[in-house]
Amino acid sequence: MQTCRWLSVQGLLAAVIPVLLSGCLSLPVRPVSESANRPDPYLWLEAPVTSTRVSAWLQQQAQTRYDWLQQQSSYQRLRTQLRSAWDHPKWMVADIQRDQVFFYYNTGLQDHYSLYQQPFSDFIDDRDRRLPPTDSARLLLDGSDFSAASGPVAVSISPDAEWLAYQINQRSPAGQLQALWYLQSLQQPASDPLLVSVSHGEWTLPAEQIAWDRHAEDLLFTVSVPTHAGGWQSRVHALELDDVTSVPRLIHAVEHGHAVRQMHVLGNGTEPGGEESGGQSLLLAIGSGTDSDLQWCLRNLEPMSALGAAGRGCQSLAVATRTERFVGAIGGVPAFISVGQRGTGAVTLVDGDQRRELISETEAPLHAVQVVGQTLVLEYLIDGSSVLRFADLQGRLRNAAQAPALPAPVRIDALRSVGGNRLLMSYSGLLTPPRSVLIDPQNGQQTLLTQDRPDLAVAGLQARLALVSAGDVRVPVWVAGAGSDVGQVPAKTLLEVYGGFSAPMDTSFSISRLVWLVNGGGYAVAGPRGGGDYGERWHEAGRGEQRHRSIADVLTVADWLRSGQVAGHSRLAIGGRSHGGLLAAEAVHSDPDMFAALIAEAAVFDLARLDELGGARFWHAEYRGADVSPYQRLLDGGPVLTEHPPTLLITRDNDAVVSAAHSFKYLRALQAEPTHGRFDALLSVVSGQQHQNSGRVDDIIDDYAMRWAFLNSRLAGDAPSD
Repeated sequence: MQTCRWLSVQGLLAAVIPVLLSGCLSLPVRPVSESANRPDPYLWLEAPVTSTRVSAWLQQQAQTRYDWLQQQSSYQRLRTQLRSAWDHPKWMVADIQRDQVFFYYNTGLQDHYSLYQQPFSDFIDDRDRRLPPTDSARLLLDGSDFSAASGPVAVSISPDAEWLAYQINQRSPAGQLQALWYLQSLQQPASDPLLVSVSHGEWTLPAEQIAWDRHAEDLLFTVSVPTHAGGWQSRVHALELDDVTSVPRLIHAVEHGHAVRQMHVLGNGTEPGGEESGGQSLLLAIGSGTDSDLQWCLRNLEPMSALGAAGRGCQSLAVATRTERFVGAIGGVPAFISVGQRGTGAVTLVDGDQRRELISETEAPLHAVQVVGQTLVLEYLIDGSSVLRFADLQGRLRNAAQAPALPAPVRIDALRSVGGNRLLMSYSGLLTPPRSVLIDPQNGQQTLLTQDRPDLAVAGLQARLALVSAGDVRVPVWVAGAGSDVGQVPAKTLLEVYGGFSAPMDTSFSISRLVWLVNGGGYAVAGPRGGGDYGERWHEAGRGEQRHRSIADVLTVADWLRSGQVAGHSRLAIGGRSHGGLLAAEAVHSDPDMFAALIAEAAVFDLARLDELGGARFWHAEYRGADVSPYQRLLDGGPVLTEHPPTLLITRDNDAVVSAAHSFKYLRALQAEPTHGRFDALLSVVSGQQHQNSGRVDDIIDDYAMRWAFLNSRLAGDAPSD
């Protein structure tokens, strides 16, 4: 089952954050284990934000930020410009079923998109004339009906286009945020939506995952059931769509203490014309507790009415769970992207305990696979940009010219098979606003469905790729800004990094970033070792004990950018989000003179307190053996603290992934240095949803006006006096 994530404004916003150099790590380093044994003077900032002392301290930081903003002549101008840039119609096609287009639309400044349904021919005609949704477009879900804190998450359309399932965030009576699935008839749109759930004693158990029966007769969903022995157990139920008021049937239950992590309904094969040959199977990925290992099994769903709840009958698959990712079914056989010797990804078919490689690994990482009729659509990442390749179902690659060329750098946001033989694709890039296109893989013909057109003067902006030598490797970096020379870098440039957890650098579109570029700023995004730009080997080369390589790569790129800046007062800022904020701070610590400013959002700073601050189990593999903790380095004092560049830290007090205390403690340690001015370390606590932004346009505009004003003041050399 493919669901479409609901588009909020954060769907258009690129996260600001996706060989040791001689002398670059020459500053004294205290191992984390040693630092962890001494008293932490700012441990009190790990207390809840509602505590008296922390609350008073946060009020002081808010006043300092306010006082600083009053001195920024560019702040209000940037807010106005950002608001104008955001205020343009935005579109995205979610799905096409039975000649009906299901699409998202936002008039410009709405916090959520609305979902519409329209006949295909009318939709194409309206888009050719650049019209808003006309009378033939039926409003299914109005984005203005939802609040930012309790809003839509995802939608899914039944194969016969008669049912809409949508998931929304909703707060429970206890105040916890729950994602609930609702079912709405498209034949009787006035009927009330049905909560997809089952009754269990006095409990109402909501659906966690859904999947459509490929005959559009049933909706399958999973629930978690409390057991007599304590704990939970996953079960799969089927709701008959002809009688949605009936009691859902239990069709499968897993072992106690285990949970269904993924659920997919597969067809058992296709005819030469692309039509399904009949029959279907249920593919489950099952895990226990917080264990990251998954056990995959396949169960026949025919006939659906005869299925019982017994867990037996689900055939185990020989899947290497840590290194393989499910991507679809080819001829009814589950297909996975598996990591081999090159670490970039091959397509492997897994039929029971039999395995067969269909597409071999190449030098480029294989990011996604989609079956479209008799065509395999393969998305590769080449230097951080998505590239499509086509193959037949036997794994034979076609001429590369048959696949559509994309305007690099771009990232594909969604791939979907529609109508059995066409490909629906959405993508965006550093200088490419979001687009949706419909592609015929047989002849490569494209139909442009939607294209956002922000009202900004982008003429003269270019995005250029450089491969910067760092010892025996070359680090990819995309540079965006005015000018056409690959070695020419704008005088005021922000370098953003992530470089961890196998994530490739983010080259998608951000309207807020575009405002920075049209104002003469430069933007660079790099893919150092530790990320996933060249596959798993690239990741392994920069994580754990090898993290010094990731830091060295960032410094190499920074030095190259500095050498290419075009004005005498050229200055470089560095930023990152989450893990990227950690990497950016580590680069600053290794060479403080390299950077004029640091912006870190929701960053990890205190590795010595990782577990106490909520670090996930899988983080340990990423940070094992790390001998540098930025927060502990500040406590050590010395050049790292006294030469630290001006810093803006952005965090959320309700972030359940990276505790805000990381930023609080890092900032307090910076402020303890008497040579730093009052405005040299600023904190912004912004609204958010877990580890993401709030989704409110006004919040994002305020946030980025502050960021760009901060960079203007620090990179132009005219920082306000204290």
